[in-house]
Amino acid sequence: MTWQCRLLGRIMAAILLFAVGATEAAVRNYTLYITAGSHTINGAGGATLSAWGYSDVAGSPKIPGPVLTAYEGDTVNITVVNNHTLNHNFVIQGVTTDATAIAPGGNRVYSFTASTAGSYLYSDTLNSAINREMGLYGALLVGPADGSNKAWTNGPSYSFQRTWVIGEMDKVRWNDVAGSGGTVNTSIYKPNYFLMNGLGGFDAMGDPNTTIDGVVGTSALVRIVNGGQFSHALHFHGNHVQVLTINGVRQISPYKLVDAINIPPMGTADVLYVLNQLGEYPMHVHTAQMETANGVYLNGVATMIMMH
Repeated sequence: MTWQCRLLGRIMAAILLFAVGATEAAVRNYTLYITAGSHTINGAGGATLSAWGYSDVAGSPKIPGPVLTAYEGDTVNITVVNNHTLNHNFVIQGVTTDATAIAPGGNRVYSFTASTAGSYLYSDTLNSAINREMGLYGALLVGPADGSNKAWTNGPSYSFQRTWVIGEMDKVRWNDVAGSGGTVNTSIYKPNYFLMNGLGGFDAMGDPNTTIDGVVGTSALVRIVNGGQFSHALHFHGNHVQVLTINGVRQISPYKLVDAINIPPMGTADVLYVLNQLGEYPMHVHTAQMETANGVYLNGVATMIMMH
């Protein structure tokens, strides 16, 4: 074999390796419907609350809204249809800036290129936080351009990921009033329902999309998005987490190790949880009232960590 053939072979191998590792940018189209309805918290202290939400299916709200996903370089088109009787909007914090109201019966298209891997909050920013409190919030997740299981290109690796969208609702003073068309006194906010992925703790502790459940030696990238108006200090048992990002800002390696992380209103964080010992452990918010559903423990912001 001549040296030219060997060189050509090496070039072709390099091209093939690059092609296998790379992911071509895609066009991702989403449609969200803004709808009024209800949301039920099961278990002791639970109730059915009036709610407004984004949904990927017309007819009933989802609390939180659907998780939207993309990779760096993707073109993302999101059509938001307002099927409610009030004005609403759609803003992705740190990504989009168009806060124009969408009139009842109207729709609006939001287009952007996903540029930076990370976790983002989307929400309705109108009506003095009432629209968001009623359930109009959700998460956008952007992965690295190569599609790898890394927090960002050449960033920390993970085995699997979980998304925790947290929030709270004040049934009597906000949801009951806004849901019946009344005027909410926004100076008084005393939420009595605290949600993780729209679930009370009894359900969240058994939800496979919420629990951290894996084999010892693996790791979970946990993406946390706070759609609420209160800070939530999440406390991990069984191990510390590595704090990778706070509000989209990448932290400096070696990453800070904590067993509790505070997520402010409309804040985000990405943390890495390494499963390092056998057993089952709780994850719960560090404020006692937030661990309840209308005062009943343990039906607030809580889930389980299971290592096997």
